[in-house]
Amino acid sequence: MFPLYDQSRKKRKLPVMTMALVVFNVFFFVASFCDPEFFFKTFAFSFDNLFNGRLYTVFTSMFLHKDLLHLLGNVWFLWVFGENLEARIGSWKFLLFYFLCGTAAVLAYALTEDQNTLLIGASGAIAGIMGAYLVLFPRNKIRTVVPLIFFWATISVSAFVFLIAWFLIQILSLGVSDMVAYSSHIGGFLFGMLAIKSFSKKR
Repeated sequence: MFPLYDQSRKKRKLPVMTMALVVFNVFFFVASFCDPEFFFKTFAFSFDNLFNGRLYTVFTSMFLHKDLLHLLGNVWFLWVFGENLEARIGSWKFLLFYFLCGTAAVLAYALTEDQNTLLIGASGAIAGIMGAYLVLFPRNKIRTVVPLIFFWATISVSAFVFLIAWFLIQILSLGVSDMVAYSSHIGGFLFGMLAIKSFSKKR
């Protein structure tokens, strides 16, 4: 399943922080082509970088992507699920929440995966955004592309159905591929679900 857009969007001000994160992810991806080896060695998360004092890689790894499809998939999910969440909790809280989810995803990966592999990508942080979306907007309708036997179709499903299905796929995919950090997706998603209430409380 692939989300096209949230059909429940309401007219509101521009989601500036969501847009800024999309732009920065694209910028970092383009910049990394100048010297991919340097960028991955310096900014990707690994235990070696962590033990060498490069704590910043917990955050910079969220802006590295291995290829164009990896980047486009992540920023599209961020756009679909980030807009309503930013409107609900505010732009600066949204940015903080994004990085906290990303940090939780990195920690989940570090505790469960091979210590010699590099971790890159925004998907852990975005998974946290999706977990928060599930808690706050479970009844919103998501226009979704689904594969059928001979063709692709578009249907509308509730955010609850879409996000639970996505989460179950992450769990079932654990250990299937070394190329996708499913444990970071799960860690980010669960953190987002648990932490969002403290960000969305009204005064």
